[in-house]
Amino acid sequence: MTTSSRPDSSVTAKVIAGWMLTALSCLIATAAAAAEPAAEGAAPASAATAYTVSQSTAIDKVVQKVYANSPLNIQVLRQALVDANPKVISGNPQQRVKAGTVLTVPDHAHVVRTALTPFATSPDNTESGPAARDYSVRRPWVRFP
Repeated sequence: MTTSSRPDSSVTAKVIAGWMLTALSCLIATAAAAAEPAAEGAAPASAATAYTVSQSTAIDKVVQKVYANSPLNIQVLRQALVDANPKVISGNPQQRVKAGTVLTVPDHAHVVRTALTPFATSPDNTESGPAARDYSVRRPWVRFP
């Protein structure tokens, strides 16, 4: 009598098919859950989270904790916190927030969007004056060697 350590190929095929069906059903459920808020249109434009201050801390320390590794300037991030919590934060960098205070923290993507929107160029904004690429405009320019 010979025994083989390999399982029957039909059993292996059934197990693999079962795993594939499970994976597909998980993907479909995830895609459906992600599409529901977009279909309803009820998703908020800016998601804000609540942050409870554990001990009396300066505003800049709170900004560094909440927005760790942010490429934005600390003044921009501090102003976002001031705008979200006008009754709690005055904007003074040395202001301390008492322990137990609950702050509303705007989503980092929303802060980036609001900070960079004034600098974004719109496609309608075209230059009506002469451009530097025109030779007639550049001709009187002073050139240094």
